[in-house]
Amino acid sequence: MYLVLARKYRPKNFDEVWGQKTITEALKKAIKEGRLAHAYLFAGPRGTGKTSVARVFAKSLNCEKGPTITPCDKCEICRTITAGSSMDVLEIDAASNRGIDEIRSLRENVNLTPSNARFKIYIIDEVHMLTDPAWNALLKTLEEPPEYVKFFLATTTPEKIPPTIISRCQRFNFKPFKDEELTERLKEICEKEGFTIDKDALKEIYEFSGGSMRDALSILDQLIVNAENNNISYQSVKEFLGLVEEKSIGELLTLIREKDVKKLLSLFHTLLSEGKDPAVILDGMIKKFKDILFKRMIDKSEGTVSEEDKHLYLSFNDINTETLLNAVSTVIEYKNRLYMENIPIVLSEILLIKLSHILGKEETLSLKHPEKKDEGLSSEKRSVVKEAESIFSPGKVEKEEPPSDKADKEEKAPLQSEEEI
Repeated sequence: MYLVLARKYRPKNFDEVWGQKTITEALKKAIKEGRLAHAYLFAGPRGTGKTSVARVFAKSLNCEKGPTITPCDKCEICRTITAGSSMDVLEIDAASNRGIDEIRSLRENVNLTPSNARFKIYIIDEVHMLTDPAWNALLKTLEEPPEYVKFFLATTTPEKIPPTIISRCQRFNFKPFKDEELTERLKEICEKEGFTIDKDALKEIYEFSGGSMRDALSILDQLIVNAENNNISYQSVKEFLGLVEEKSIGELLTLIREKDVKKLLSLFHTLLSEGKDPAVILDGMIKKFKDILFKRMIDKSEGTVSEEDKHLYLSFNDINTETLLNAVSTVIEYKNRLYMENIPIVLSEILLIKLSHILGKEETLSLKHPEKKDEGLSSEKRSVVKEAESIFSPGKVEKEEPPSDKADKEEKAPLQSEEEI
């Protein structure tokens, strides 16, 4: 029976765990010295090995030759834990068992001793999904469980876990895989499967997976099926992932800078017609903005920059860094909204128009009809000058006669003396 790569190459012991050496060394030392806590919290991004390490840890504690840092994988206990059928190592998905009733059932089972293993171990995945009443029900059991019970909690968002729970656990933070760690592992798996893979293809898989080993292995699984001549090429990876050519991303940014909205939207719809995902297009724009900022603030040498990129970087030179960062934040904000809205294409179009307004050259619109504009300005100036001359001309001031004394006498009534009054 065929097993997907993520399951086939799942770590069976601590030495096979990739990228989390600090954590595995700490757990191995705890086993050697017999300093085992009753509750552990494994926190980190998806696909970094939290559940895999929890299973290996459970095997190490319950192996017939243990507790040991190298479980045998031959005894009945090790085999049932690997198969996920052990009666004493229970994996619970907190996303679907998140209520107080499920936790009450767990509390009742805690009092039952292990059937044939050394410890009864509860691996609770996505533990942050538990409800507040469920947390309250688990609190006392987590603080003082029977000596034969261990809790391994796994989560991608530890900030959602109550502090009272975290304080009762030993916490280990799993980190995303580094570029060289993940690509080396993928290359090794390809060799074992009898395939070769291009170096640039490995880099694209790493960037697309976001440092998640499970996501990367899932992508590799599909690429192997579609590989030609047992080779995974860079071009096949780009086509499979729907990645946008850097040249097209550069053209999008150039049109944004030139404020040519018509051509900008036309190019965007051309990419969509080729099957490109709006989110992937925005990802490409974010990466290109990062390159522009990196080139400006860190690496100012030209190096191996292509002529197209060099021209693009120069076109953004007169935009201050703060404005550029605000534009990047806007792209990230709209990209996150794409997953929550039913109109991703319309949102993307609005974003492109907004970026043209933020980053576009102001003179682009004003230079479309320069002659007409100059004529309008000159005629306006002439009318203003003519009006000023008509008002402030000295000849006109002389023509105006001063009011006569006779008129003043008629208008002013004579004053009466005291005798007349």
